[in-house]
Amino acid sequence: MDTKRRLLNHNKRWNIEIDQAAQLRQLKNRVIGVTDQLLGMFLAQEEIDKEFTFLIGEEFEITSYREEVEYLVPPPIYPRAAKEIFEPRTIIKRAFGSTCAYKAIQKADSLKRLVTVLQNLFWLLERHKHPYLIKFSERIQEAVNLTPGAGLQVVISGKSITLYPLGAKLLDKGAVNDVLAWLENYPKVAKHFEQALKIYMDGDSGKYRNLLDNLRFAIEQLLKEVLGNKKSLENQQKDLLNWLNKRGIHQEVVNLYNQLLFGQYCMYQNDAVKHSEAFSKDEIEFMIYLSGTFMRLLLQLV
Repeated sequence: MDTKRRLLNHNKRWNIEIDQAAQLRQLKNRVIGVTDQLLGMFLAQEEIDKEFTFLIGEEFEITSYREEVEYLVPPPIYPRAAKEIFEPRTIIKRAFGSTCAYKAIQKADSLKRLVTVLQNLFWLLERHKHPYLIKFSERIQEAVNLTPGAGLQVVISGKSITLYPLGAKLLDKGAVNDVLAWLENYPKVAKHFEQALKIYMDGDSGKYRNLLDNLRFAIEQLLKEVLGNKKSLENQQKDLLNWLNKRGIHQEVVNLYNQLLFGQYCMYQNDAVKHSEAFSKDEIEFMIYLSGTFMRLLLQLV
């Protein structure tokens, strides 16, 4: 059982209500700890600090502290001066606590603000191809899992990290998260799928038709790229069935995929979406998962 589920069960068992303010405070503390441990020295570089300040659009004073270090043992280039007393030299160090990143995390007064700071931090790491990018994202997800009230999910897509809202109603690991990650090499497909997810997570029911259109476009575009043609969804049936058969998929699974995608799925898109708005709001989540499942199988076989 994952950490987050165990904590939720613990809270339920002891009737512990989630205090959102306390949860945000705990999450910020965990994020600060992880960031300091893995990225403290990197973010404390003055040029990096200036760059991050520019990214998030806030003005923070760039400070430093001085530390005097006295050599008790002389450098080896002065072997004859072993007994001499060396003058203390002043070196300049910058602590993570003085950085823009630390102050922005500490100052965040809402989950959305904290997520915005983190997303910009991930973009900074991507830009500099930082070796700890993936490790940092995994540790941030661990911090989130230890904070049950934090409704966000860290999605790793190749060497790109994206933060998504997470609620009880979306972002299943298999049908949604994995698909988002596997679509790294198919940006045109990812664009439509992510747009559909955004509409759903924003709760804007007035755009649900656009959501369903985007799901259809995502599948259609993925088929075009996988099969190497420019055919519309409805005209891919023969090519796709041959493609699936060549990859050793059981005939009944091929038949099931064929009937669902080119039968009911296409008919639904035409009847309930394209030519009218006859769909129910209760169908939307089902269509997201079904579309994700269609794409997941294709991506596993590529």
